[in-house]
Amino acid sequence: MGIYSHYTADQLTALRDKLTSALHDRLINPTASSWGDRRIQFDQQTADIRKEVAAVTAELDSRTGTVARRPIYLV
Repeated sequence: MGIYSHYTADQLTALRDKLTSALHDRLINPTASSWGDRRIQFDQQTADIRKEVAAVTAELDSRTGTVARRPIYLV
């Protein structure tokens, strides 16, 4: 049972779109801004957003029966 198991499929799709948009904005928008004597700077840490996008995608895949691809190790 995942963290997003109580969401509907439509809510998960909307959440994934919102997170992807936030990731896109974080990557392409300026990271610093200043006006007058004030300055603000944002960190470009996208790992948390990527992790949440992966969790939402995994929940959607588990509902549709898509198996997550994992590496095949030959011993």
